[in-house]
Amino acid sequence: MRKSFDGLVAVDGASLEIEPGKITALIGPNGAGKTTFFNVVTGFYRADAGSIVFDGSSIARKSPNAIAGRGLVRTFQLTKSLAKMTVLDNMMLAAPDQTGEKIFTAWVVPWVVRRQEKENRRKALELLELFNLSDKKDHYAATLSGGQRKLLELARALMMEPRMILLDEPMAGINPSLGARLLEHVGELRDRGMTFVLVEHDMDVVMRVSEHVIVMANGQVITRGSAEEVRSNQQVIDAYLGAGGGAVEEELDKSLDAEGKRDD
Repeated sequence: MRKSFDGLVAVDGASLEIEPGKITALIGPNGAGKTTFFNVVTGFYRADAGSIVFDGSSIARKSPNAIAGRGLVRTFQLTKSLAKMTVLDNMMLAAPDQTGEKIFTAWVVPWVVRRQEKENRRKALELLELFNLSDKKDHYAATLSGGQRKLLELARALMMEPRMILLDEPMAGINPSLGARLLEHVGELRDRGMTFVLVEHDMDVVMRVSEHVIVMANGQVITRGSAEEVRSNQQVIDAYLGAGGGAVEEELDKSLDAEGKRDD
């Protein structure tokens, strides 16, 4: 895949293959092209070249709505909840294939619309309960904390019945307790067969939850493998040298040491 902006190449031939039913982390220094890659895959940007295949079919040049409708959804680094709508309305709005959106059906068979709305409400309330947000259902989304908005965004993504979710820095700006809760939910959903790809700068999170790690730098994939393999890869260490004096090696060491202590 290739994507440039006014001559500046953001993604330069990056190629990823994601294993279903796993949690894959996409890491790299600032400016590596990770979020741009997400934006192209989910239809918010159009690739200059390359192919995008999901579930055996091309989704290149599809709209974000069409891609989401096929089961590939995403969250954002800055949450996109509709602040002037209630938490429950945010959830209901995300439900797919709503019959009430079709004027003819809503007029001719209104009972079908009511039945679907009732089912969507039941599902939304179940998800809000799962994410400990049921007591906030009638609150405006603007009143939620940053962490609660992250949970709402993930819950809303699940309303679309996805097969794969792309998480763009899910831990950014939230307190540790809500972050731990979010990661717990992600792990549970993975155990049920859902696929996740996450962009995350917190190396402890990456090492703790990811089964595969893909590393980008300068718009390209430079390596991929397990946390252990990435930790000792000289290309990864070199890629981070300009973004913190080789801090990635120290961070990976600390993360893996901490993980080892937890295993003990």
